[in-house]
Amino acid sequence: MTAQKSNFKNEYLKKLKNSLEYTLDVANKMPEAHYNYKPIEDVRSFGEQLVHIGEGMAYIGNSGLSFQTVKQPNSNNKEEVISYLKAQYGALQNAIENKEQSYFEETTSFWAGRMTRRKILNIVFDHCTHHRAQAIVCLRMKNIKSPNYVGW
Repeated sequence: MTAQKSNFKNEYLKKLKNSLEYTLDVANKMPEAHYNYKPIEDVRSFGEQLVHIGEGMAYIGNSGLSFQTVKQPNSNNKEEVISYLKAQYGALQNAIENKEQSYFEETTSFWAGRMTRRKILNIVFDHCTHHRAQAIVCLRMKNIKSPNYVGW
């Protein structure tokens, strides 16, 4: 058996796949009737949290590399939100797959200052984790068991 060479690109793609699966597990747990659920008025609804994950992926990810983003769905439509997440994750995955490993070590402009594309792409995961956790809180507040944690 041959081990796959470990590098940022390979590790990121594996983590991206796991992140999508975990996010979809969260999305699937909530009945569509509760996609508009907000624990309090001044926060995003469950569906809005999930759409915002895709928005952040597009906005932050496009700061690190350029890729086609996906039209945002109706955040109250479970099927549209799930399709959107799959498409947005897929767009980022395709962009990463089409770059050489060295590309991710290049520095570029970012709203928080110059940094490597690798660091910008890691911020995508931080953003996703933050908002997926908020969606998980919505599940718990509706007495729905959340999926088991996936962190890698």
